[in-house]
Amino acid sequence: MTVTTPASRSAAPSEPHAGTIPLAHLQPVLAAFNACNLASAYLERGNVAAARRKLVQALASVNQVHACAQQGGAA
Repeated sequence: MTVTTPASRSAAPSEPHAGTIPLAHLQPVLAAFNACNLASAYLERGNVAAARRKLVQALASVNQVHACAQQGGAA
């Protein structure tokens, strides 16, 4: 029995495309995105203190991405 793999199910390319987020940076990028969305929701409700806390978390995640990019190269 021969098993063939369709082109759509082949292995992922080893080189990322230009403009993509490296997997090492994905978690902090998503954390920053999530914190910004939560901050926006808090601001809509008038909870400025909670929005500020979430924005501080977002900035910490952005700084983590920046630090990884400085150490690892591409970002």
